[in-house]
Amino acid sequence: MSRTKVETAPADLQLLCANAVAKASGVDSTKILPVSSSKLDSKTYQVELDAGGKKTSCLVDTEGNVTSVEPA
Repeated sequence: MSRTKVETAPADLQLLCANAVAKASGVDSTKILPVSSSKLDSKTYQVELDAGGKKTSCLVDTEGNVTSVEPA
């Protein structure tokens, strides 16, 4: 049985996404929690967040640039 390796986003990139979601949604940043994350390619991570009960998806690159914030 083989296991697939899932690479999660580093904590600093997850926090960048949380801050971007806070700005985009108007939700207090202390109410935004990263739920899961995964590496999409060599330079991009997808972070799923819970923004006060609303599921949100964020794309961030390895340089710390948030490229997308969308409702999930």
